Amino acid sequence: MKFALNTVNPSLKFSLFSVLALLLAACSMPKELEENDEIAQQLMKTPGAIQNHVLYMKGSKGEFKLHYVNSDPSNTPRDTVVFVHGTPDDWTSFARYFQEEAFTNRFRLISIDRPGWGKSTYPDSFPTHLQTQSNMIGPMLEDIWQQNGQQKVILVGHSLGGSLVPILAVDYPQFVRGVVILAGDLEPSWAAARWYNRLLNWAPDFAIPDKWNHSNMEVLALTESLTLAQPKLSGLTLPITLLQGTEDTLVDPKNADYAVALFHNSELGIGKIQSAGHLINLQYPDKVINAINDINLRSTQ
Repeated sequence: MKFALNTVNPSLKFSLFSVLALLLAACSMPKELEENDEIAQQLMKTPGAIQNHVLYMKGSKGEFKLHYVNSDPSNTPRDTVVFVHGTPDDWTSFARYFQEEAFTNRFRLISIDRPGWGKSTYPDSFPTHLQTQSNMIGPMLEDIWQQNGQQKVILVGHSLGGSLVPILAVDYPQFVRGVVILAGDLEPSWAAARWYNRLLNWAPDFAIPDKWNHSNMEVLALTESLTLAQPKLSGLTLPITLLQGTEDTLVDPKNADYAVALFHNSELGIGKIQSAGHLINLQYPDKVINAINDINLRSTQ
């Protein structure tokens, strides 16, 4: 429930702002995030490093844009990796991979902006549920598939993007041949919102920027999204690799073990990174690239 400005008691507003300030102060930016932001800025300033694609879509509730960047603008069919970011974030979450020359020589790299993030928009209300996002991203995957000479792609998702990529794979098997999940929630109850998520949801709209409000909405909807997705996720048959840090405080490391039961119809590979936290996409790029190389081999056999 949201409260308008004139319905909140002044003393309550002061207390709420104090808590929010403490939360923000406690969330200092890891150096990997700062480094990744610098890399993204370099990429955007380097001619030919990336090509922007924008799809103008028309939904039942209006028009919206879908945006992604591409490391190889040619239409030559080749092995292609599509990155899906978490929350709050955008395509630049995977910027450092575009600077790995050996990697870009081997694969075409594409990184998307999920609906409502980066340069992608949404037609009416912000799409909080994973299934809604999957429905909206489908045309983007089809466009990428067409641009790639109708060759299927490998999906790689981090965090909430890691929860989304297996749903995309089961919804659009005609475009996807393998999935890599990086620190993604899979078990619904372990994805339950924390106390600070509920606090932010209770806060008046003026108290927090849209970026954090939208991110919080996605987190609050995650348990329901995963619950509804369980039956179809269990039917996935394509190769899957999951990487999970053992010291992740945002996604329960037990999700790696849960994946064995959930993806029992798939050829599943699991890598537990000892002492690693949540940002494995930024802190362990070599392990991520190895996982992509492995899924590429397994999905072409």
